[in-house]
Amino acid sequence: MIKIIDNQKLELHYKEGFGSWTYHLRLPGTADIKGKWGHLKVSGTIDDFEVKNIYLAPRKDEDKIISINKEIRDAIGKS
Repeated sequence: MIKIIDNQKLELHYKEGFGSWTYHLRLPGTADIKGKWGHLKVSGTIDDFEVKNIYLAPRKDEDKIISINKEIRDAIGKS
């Protein structure tokens, strides 16, 4: 397993009409990580809430993103 972020503040992004990705985190420094949808997963904590095996979404020539669903937003107080 590769550590890509360690104790770094990230901004919760909102993009209307973006489907499951309406609320997401952009992970800096991940643009060069190779892999397609379904092959990249991340685990860790978001505001002390543990997340496991969340798919990392590739973005062409951009940093990868992870979807932050309602369960996670409720748990971290950001609904």
